[in-house]
Amino acid sequence: MRGVSPLQRLALATLAGVAALMTAPHARANVPAAYLACEGAEPGDPCVQVGPQYGACVLDTLCTPDPNLNANNCLLCQDPCWASAPGSDCTRRDGTGGVCELQDQCTDDPTRSFSECNRCVEGRAAGVDPDDGGCRAADVATGLPWLGLLLLVGLQGRRRRRA
Repeated sequence: MRGVSPLQRLALATLAGVAALMTAPHARANVPAAYLACEGAEPGDPCVQVGPQYGACVLDTLCTPDPNLNANNCLLCQDPCWASAPGSDCTRRDGTGGVCELQDQCTDDPTRSFSECNRCVEGRAAGVDPDDGGCRAADVATGLPWLGLLLLVGLQGRRRRRA
């Protein structure tokens, strides 16, 4: 590189470094292990991974704990449905509510004790939707007469105290 000034070399090196960083695959990022999000937690406790990705601590009973770790490497922050029954309510990875549903064209890993094919998807569990007889908001038209009656009784008691 004869005839190239030190400033030009610095600019070329900086440009090459930036290009290398921009083209590096995201898989090379330093992402913490799934068990670290469950450190000190119990199975079923909610957890948050980097992202944030919401989940629940799921215990793999076929896993052998590593005695060299300070955390339980068998308690993983994963989809809460992996340890729940289909049709259960759950929190999706983005933090919104959902329902556990078995996925088609999915095979569970036989070396794991939980169901990886049971995933939290958009929707509501049965009995949660007001049309299914779950929680129902009070009808204003039904509540107004009761409110009026309570106000009338309260005012009558106040008038009697003054007299």
